[in-house]
Amino acid sequence: MVVGSNIGAEGQTDPRWWAGELRKALNTRPEIKNPVWHASLRNTSTDRTLTNDQWADIGQSFAEDMGYAEHPWVMVRHGDDHVHIVVSRVSDVGEVWHARNDRRAAQTACISLEKAYGLEAAPRRREQAKQPVLVERENARFKTQLVTAQRAQKAREAQEAAEKVARRAKWRHVSFPNPHTTRASVKGITPVPRTFTQQLHGRDEGYER
Repeated sequence: MVVGSNIGAEGQTDPRWWAGELRKALNTRPEIKNPVWHASLRNTSTDRTLTNDQWADIGQSFAEDMGYAEHPWVMVRHGDDHVHIVVSRVSDVGEVWHARNDRRAAQTACISLEKAYGLEAAPRRREQAKQPVLVERENARFKTQLVTAQRAQKAREAQEAAEKVARRAKWRHVSFPNPHTTRASVKGITPVPRTFTQQLHGRDEGYER
């Protein structure tokens, strides 16, 4: 059930009603990507159960701290200990809430609400420290240089392999200038060519029968 909103959706149990109201605002800027922002707020296990009116007040304070108070939003209660907030990043007049650094802003807003309502301080999710821009650029430059060096090494290896193949081919050509034959001369014996004389039939001079 909706327990807080700025579009008069309190008490609504059909999400199609308030989704349609948010869609009217979204349609004013159809080119905006990811136009819906969503978050959930949850009590710790030792907190007392808050009433719907208390959650509604928390929703309004949270909207003001986050900076989307002028944008359509609803708070839906799903259980005794938590609510869900749905916000149109586009206002009814087409202005856009950019939600920059939303996690840090939400944690700051929750700390303020815990103190205001006497709630237990919930553990915060730690964010990874952002590196300076110069360090990020240096890391990117190092990665680029590493890739370039790897490519150059592969090119050198390919060139060396091609030169090795060429040297082997040249060595074979020098060592074996003529193609291989099935007949080879015997070492130390020089073949002497002999003239073939055709035998004439009918004349047997110098021949024995």
